[in-house]
Amino acid sequence: MKRWLIFAEGGTAGLFDPLDALRPPYLLRNGAWTVAERWIKLLEPTEVAAGTGSSLAGSLADQTAWKVNQIPDGRPDDVWIVIGAPSPRPDLRWDGLRFPVAFTSSRGPHCVMRLDQSAWERVKHQVTAWFANSGTGPLTAPPESTVLDEPPFLAPDGLWDLVNSLALQIGFDTELWTRLNGRGGPPDQCRHDSTVLISPEKLWIGRDVRIGPHTVIDASYGPVILDAGVVIEPFTRLEGPAFVGAHTRLAGGKISGGCAFGPGCRLGGEIEASIIQGFTNKVHEGFFGHGFMGEWVNLGAMTTNSDLKNNYGSVRITRLGQTVDTGCLKAGSYLADHTKTAIGTLLPTGSTTGVGVNLLSGGLAPKSVPPFVWGGSGRYTEHRLERMLDTARAAIARRSVMLKMANRADQLSGGEEKALRALFAASAEPRAAFLQNQNSPSDRD
Repeated sequence: MKRWLIFAEGGTAGLFDPLDALRPPYLLRNGAWTVAERWIKLLEPTEVAAGTGSSLAGSLADQTAWKVNQIPDGRPDDVWIVIGAPSPRPDLRWDGLRFPVAFTSSRGPHCVMRLDQSAWERVKHQVTAWFANSGTGPLTAPPESTVLDEPPFLAPDGLWDLVNSLALQIGFDTELWTRLNGRGGPPDQCRHDSTVLISPEKLWIGRDVRIGPHTVIDASYGPVILDAGVVIEPFTRLEGPAFVGAHTRLAGGKISGGCAFGPGCRLGGEIEASIIQGFTNKVHEGFFGHGFMGEWVNLGAMTTNSDLKNNYGSVRITRLGQTVDTGCLKAGSYLADHTKTAIGTLLPTGSTTGVGVNLLSGGLAPKSVPPFVWGGSGRYTEHRLERMLDTARAAIARRSVMLKMANRADQLSGGEEKALRALFAASAEPRAAFLQNQNSPSDRD
């Protein structure tokens, strides 16, 4: 059977700001996989295509083997179109795909559509034209398709929803992961005698995993997946539900509340209910809770965020320059790719940092910092692009072995550099406004 899977942003641009600045929303991690990876594992397509804006198209092509902004050739038997960042609902059974052969289901800007061969023939010209516009904006379903009243997917309104649904998502992912990868290795082969395993039947261990002495892995709160090459150093407490990506090192501390870490990270201190996209350092003491970090983030020692307001009110964040109420009692920090913090940096509740931000002086950071800002203590300047790119190249070079293991390029690709340069130009206005506000004499008096 020829099954095509097509991803598109639709109308979700900026919905996951600042983490979607360098990736389309379907590449955001929200469990054992990214949104796109999960649909691929579930549907097992013969062809994958993805639509995204011109500034990200080169980066997406560098990172995947998908057709970018073009429809595959041929005549498929089954086509699935996934728009935005929907994830399969964990309370439904997806084995056998017991859905109508032609259906559409939408919630907000997120949509899942299935087309059989005849329905595809009727709309392929419309979809091709839509893809020529990078798959942005809504896509009208064929009138013959069944409209599902109850969406079979979770539809996040922002980054906080991806974080808050982690416990359910990891439970779903564990079943699919086990179905695809078997039961994993026996715990006794990779642990020290002093290691404490609670509910080991809910622990999945990949090849070459090392678990050091005096560690506790507690899966009684939910399943724990340790992907290939994970290292857990002594005096680490890891509570489920949790996913730890390939070749990530846990360097002591406490991890709890439902966490998902991508590959190639070095993590320590206290982390609670958070997502880390991958290749990020938070190895020192300090707390990070109910937040989301992108790739190539480096947090200085004792960097700590707040995830709860003193008045127990709903947390508001800044998204695309506008204040948004998350409706959440707990919401931490959302740190875009290539964010760096100095020792002792304090991140306010619901804080955000854009791509390439470098907070230098510790202390309380501004609640929202636009891309490519450098400085601290009320003295900020533009993070010069060439200097930032040099730092990015150095950080990537330090992870070259892990990147190759993850089938990623071990250097900054041409597409990634193009995306960074385009973002630098696009963020000039909010950056200038921030710098004027932070550095004005009235603020310093």
